[in-house]
Amino acid sequence: MLQRRVSQHNPPTTKTSMTNLVTNGREILATTKDNRLRATTAGGLLGTKRTSLGNLRKSKSSTTADHHNQSTRQSELMTAVDMTMKRRSTGCIRQNSFNTSKNNSTITTTTATTATTANQNTKIWRPPGCYEIPNILGSDCFLKPDPPTAQEKTYSLRAYNPTKHISKRPWLPAGPRSEIPQLPPFVRPENAFERNIRKAVPKIQVSSLDPRNKYGSFKEIGTGVNGAVVRATHRYKKNLRLAIKRCRLDPDRDYKAAMIRELRIMATGHPNLIRLREVTIWRDDVWMCMDLQRCAVFAVLCQREIPEEFAVNIACETLKGLVFLHQKGFIHRDVKCENILLGWNGEVMLADFGLATRTTRRNRDRLGTSKWMAPEVIREQYYDDKIDMWSLGITVIEMMDRVPPHYMLRDESELFAAILNDTSPTFTYSYPTMYMRGLVAWLLDENPQTRPAARDVLQEIDAHVQSNLLRCASAIDLARFVNNVLSPL
Repeated sequence: MLQRRVSQHNPPTTKTSMTNLVTNGREILATTKDNRLRATTAGGLLGTKRTSLGNLRKSKSSTTADHHNQSTRQSELMTAVDMTMKRRSTGCIRQNSFNTSKNNSTITTTTATTATTANQNTKIWRPPGCYEIPNILGSDCFLKPDPPTAQEKTYSLRAYNPTKHISKRPWLPAGPRSEIPQLPPFVRPENAFERNIRKAVPKIQVSSLDPRNKYGSFKEIGTGVNGAVVRATHRYKKNLRLAIKRCRLDPDRDYKAAMIRELRIMATGHPNLIRLREVTIWRDDVWMCMDLQRCAVFAVLCQREIPEEFAVNIACETLKGLVFLHQKGFIHRDVKCENILLGWNGEVMLADFGLATRTTRRNRDRLGTSKWMAPEVIREQYYDDKIDMWSLGITVIEMMDRVPPHYMLRDESELFAAILNDTSPTFTYSYPTMYMRGLVAWLLDENPQTRPAARDVLQEIDAHVQSNLLRCASAIDLARFVNNVLSPL
């Protein structure tokens, strides 16, 4: 009975304790469920409601913001749940505490100290060699390399010992010869035309370098038969001004012969012929460097006519140059005011020998300027140096009238017909003396056989000047007259 009572009493006790545990568990679950339900009810409207436009601008998406607010409310309400049983999120970032910051600063200081010690142990960088690096902060503005220390390993060349030979046999070059052959002397290539120029003007410097390196400030002042004439200044001699005639090279044989003939005439050095200074052959051009004169007679005629006494002086000086040319066996064939130059001190020089020819040849070519041509040249008959006297007579008329005879005739056939058929031309717009008219009539004789030579005309003018039949100005008076007519350069 006792055992039965005990057995009957114990089960209720066990059953009661189990009932209490179940009841407590149900209460915990009910409390948890109720808390969750309250959290859901409290944040339902806010959790499911979309955020406004302002909240959308502050966050990436409305769903993310709602979810975040709901999770925050649930965590506040679930205080009864044990937090140790909740798994930590992997996205949580642990904030550094004071001890952690102190440890990190200690580590950083240790690392910096180690780096400083390592930098002190490394060698100082120096540039290779003995170069200098500019130092903008230093007083001397240059940093000089430090001298090498004893610890550094220096390298030096091995001392040369001439008595020590690696090989007993001497070095021999490749080939049949034992000695080293010498290089052939450098010979600049020279064509036949340049050789002929050097032979024609042995006393004149002939260069083959670029003339622009020596001359500058080019300005065209006229034209010649074979090319243009420019004024230039020497780059190294500032007070030296030259006139350069640039001629284009042509393969024609006669053209080259005429160019060499012109150089030979200018290289003679006569005071009444333009003087040649230098010849430069550069590429396809020939540069003839001559003395620069004041102007041409034609430049004075552009301003006014030339009085008789100055015209006589110019004619006498021109005759001296023609006498020298004729003695050397040359014919000018182009005497006119444009080819008679006036110097700074009253010098008179004959220029432009591009049409010059030899008197030994049988000349019958119609060459020259039309209004200054002699009748035999127009007829293409054989002629000699007397044609220069005809051209000088036309030039004297041009100096005093400012224009040559038959100036108004433009057609060449009409001009030639007037020269051949009309009487000898004379002065039209000026009033020279009787002796001057007689001198011009003598020069313009239509018969070349009775026409005087240059020497005879020069002697006749000197006789008239000494007899006071003709007035002749001096060189100083001529220079003063030219300077008064022309503006100073």
